Amino acid sequence: MNNADATVLNAHGASDVHFGEVAQFLFREAELMDSHRFNDWLDLWCSDGLYWVPCNSENLTPDKSVSLIYETRSQLDDRVFRLKGRHAHAQSPRSRLMRVVSNMVIEEASTESVTVRSNFVLGEVRSDRQETWFGRNRHVLLREPNGLRIKEKKVFLLNNDSPMNNLTFLI
Repeated sequence: MNNADATVLNAHGASDVHFGEVAQFLFREAELMDSHRFNDWLDLWCSDGLYWVPCNSENLTPDKSVSLIYETRSQLDDRVFRLKGRHAHAQSPRSRLMRVVSNMVIEEASTESVTVRSNFVLGEVRSDRQETWFGRNRHVLLREPNGLRIKEKKVFLLNNDSPMNNLTFLI
C-alpha cells in the first residue's frame, strides 16, 4: 500500500482518516500562505478557529504567558484585511515565501477530527534580505461537509525566544 493511501486506525480498529487527505490539506495550506491567497487560506478555517504562536516555550498556556500571535478567527479576518490592502506597511513589498512541510504524524483521529503534528522550514525573501524560519505545527482539523477545516493551529518557532524581524506574513 502506498503511504499516501494509508488509513489511520483508531483504538478500536475503525478507519477514521486517510493520511494522504491530511497531508494534502497541510500542503495546500502551505501553498495558499506562500502565494498570499489569503481569502482561500481563511476558507480553510472553522468560524471559531484559533491561531497561536507561543513565545519562549512550547508548553506554556496562552492565558498565562506572552504569545507572538494569539488570534481568533475574527482577528485572523482583520489580519488578512490588513495584509491584502495597503495597511501592512511592514509587508511593502510583500515577502516572497516558500515552505516545506514534513514529518507529519497523526496524534489522534476520529470520524469528527484529526490532530496532526508536522515540521516546517520557511524561507522568506524581502528587500534583499533572506530569512529562514524553522518550526513545528500542531493542527486540530475538523471534518465538515465540505472537507477538513482548521479548528486550532499552533506554530512553535524554534527561535521564538530570540530577537526577530518582521513577522507580519502568515506562518
